[in-house]
Amino acid sequence: MGADTRTAGGLTDQALEVIHHPDDRFYELLADGQFAGLIVYEDAGGRYVFTHTFIAEGYRGRGLSWALMRSVLEDIKQRHITVTNYCPVLDRFIEKNPEYAPLIDSGNPGNWPKSDRNASGATRM
Repeated sequence: MGADTRTAGGLTDQALEVIHHPDDRFYELLADGQFAGLIVYEDAGGRYVFTHTFIAEGYRGRGLSWALMRSVLEDIKQRHITVTNYCPVLDRFIEKNPEYAPLIDSGNPGNWPKSDRNASGATRM
């Protein structure tokens, strides 16, 4: 199984690592080397369709889902992939971090509530 390792930073004193498992279509979050969560997607050829995020019970309430989202979206931006979103956690993250709104595929936004406009009110690319 291929894995790209990315470091997520700053929200806790734990060492956070995000590993992309493209063959299995998910990104895994590790906190101090232990499984802490994941985000699952389908690959639609140049577009990832995100379906849900999971944070393990002992890791909830620490902001780890946002560390995961930031790392995943930075990876997607570098890969020049767009996003179709059906995950409410990702919705909330992008609403609070509008710099990632252009990653939403305007032709296939999923449940993204601002499918025709980003947070600044400008029409999306």
